[in-house]
Amino acid sequence: MLEIKDLNLIYEDNYHVLKDINFKVEDGEIVGIIGLSGAGKTSLLRTLNLLQVPTSGKILLDGVDLTSLEKEELRKIRKKISIVFQHFNLLSSRTVFQNVALPLEIEGLLKKEIEDKVNKMLESMNLIPRKDAYPSQLSGGEKQRTAIARALISNPDIILFDEPTSSLDPKTTQKILDLILEINQSTKKSILIVTHEMDVIKKICDKVVYLKNGYVDFMGPVHEFFIEKETELNDEFYQEINIDWNSIWQMVKDKNQKLLKIVFWGSKTHEPVLYDVAKKYDVSVNILYGKIEHLKENPYGTMIVAIRSENSHVENFLKELSENVYKVEVLN
Repeated sequence: MLEIKDLNLIYEDNYHVLKDINFKVEDGEIVGIIGLSGAGKTSLLRTLNLLQVPTSGKILLDGVDLTSLEKEELRKIRKKISIVFQHFNLLSSRTVFQNVALPLEIEGLLKKEIEDKVNKMLESMNLIPRKDAYPSQLSGGEKQRTAIARALISNPDIILFDEPTSSLDPKTTQKILDLILEINQSTKKSILIVTHEMDVIKKICDKVVYLKNGYVDFMGPVHEFFIEKETELNDEFYQEINIDWNSIWQMVKDKNQKLLKIVFWGSKTHEPVLYDVAKKYDVSVNILYGKIEHLKENPYGTMIVAIRSENSHVENFLKELSENVYKVEVLN
């Protein structure tokens, strides 16, 4: 559906914001764009519908390069891409109904058709009781739902979200994430979400674009992102739960012990795989660290263990364990 090829963005002061960006978004996917502040997340989002014109590269929507279109052609194809801004961008002088109706008014639809479409949309967003309220009278969640309704009213193919939960409380955040997931599942629309919150990535995204210093440092499935980038993410996003490796190494003083990092993914995360294989080969296991994360569709877990065996079956144990989990790494 959407393909970004060799995209670069350089501002007038020669600041190179986006550097050779390449990735694809397939039909019906939810893709999270994440990175630290200044990584280029919002700049990337703004280029995707040419609110910010890139310096070079291509933005292909259904095979059509948006960067090569004339203004009139671009205006037509932009209807396929809607954006929900971080601070909602609702017009303060218009009611909820009027804000949602605005894109249809611009398209020149008849008043009766606009009224029918908007009322149906407001009903689906549970906003009918607030249809005559102004933005200043709305809660944060109501403002966000109004902005989402306005983005959906033109029936776009792709919806872009810029930090959709950044100003919301935890309870409202969960409701908005549930709403985005419901929209994706019921309409099969592709969704891109710029966020700095890992919980957003875990709960609703299928893939991740990880930006670092303007480059795509990772693009792929969510579970691979958390597994492959675990150490880096701990350092940059989760400093409070870093593994205390010094303490772990002190626990493994016996030279006959092996220190393993085991990664589980999917249904086997909750199965006694380690216990069964260790019992089979008479290997003693000392669990030093463990956690389970719940992603959109499947859980994954990480475990640090020390193993010891008085027999010669350790290699067979490692081989069978590797065949039944996502990854086994011998650390010493």
